[in-house]
Amino acid sequence: MTDSIKHTTAVLLINRKTHVMLVALILAAIISYIYFANTAVRTLTVLEKTKAQMQSLSMSVSEMESKRLTLENGLNTEKALHLGFVEVSHPTFIMKGSKQTALSLKTD
Repeated sequence: MTDSIKHTTAVLLINRKTHVMLVALILAAIISYIYFANTAVRTLTVLEKTKAQMQSLSMSVSEMESKRLTLENGLNTEKALHLGFVEVSHPTFIMKGSKQTALSLKTD
């Protein structure tokens, strides 16, 4: 009888230790899940903010490049004259199929 009580007590202690270990493992899993879920949400939030900032910055850079190209390529009469261009008084146009016009390279 005493042996069976000792045996039952040992089994209950083993079961109690097992239950405590299982509960501790479940709590650790829940805490880990909460931590990693929170980390994932924060990371996604930061990524979305960064994506929006990158789009805004890209638009800003494109606008600035467009303004620079407009200023750089803006050709007016004064600038053309300064660069050595001259106004043509009698322009000659070449038309397709016209046999009267011949092309030559004269640099007088």
